[in-house]
Amino acid sequence: MQRDPDLFLVAQDDREIVGCVMGAWDGRRGWINHLAVRRSHQRRGVGTALVAEVEKRLIEKGAKKVNAQVYHWNTKSLEFFKAAGYEVHSDLIMIGKQLK
Repeated sequence: MQRDPDLFLVAQDDREIVGCVMGAWDGRRGWINHLAVRRSHQRRGVGTALVAEVEKRLIEKGAKKVNAQVYHWNTKSLEFFKAAGYEVHSDLIMIGKQLK
């Protein structure tokens, strides 16, 4: 949040948090690292609005592309992002390392 506070968005219904998205900008591309919507508010446009707003803010920063990281087992998220126009690139492999 210190680096890109404008890309960390929270959705509220009354005073209850019902969703959030954590975006990032590396100076070249935008990233959606986390998106969560409370189960009771899913399929009501909350996630779509959060993603649209973070995409808008990334465009304002100069991003020409945005990537979202989704676990392969998270089919609901994969379906959500595909419906939002995101594509699965089978030629890309996300790798990581736990730092101690």
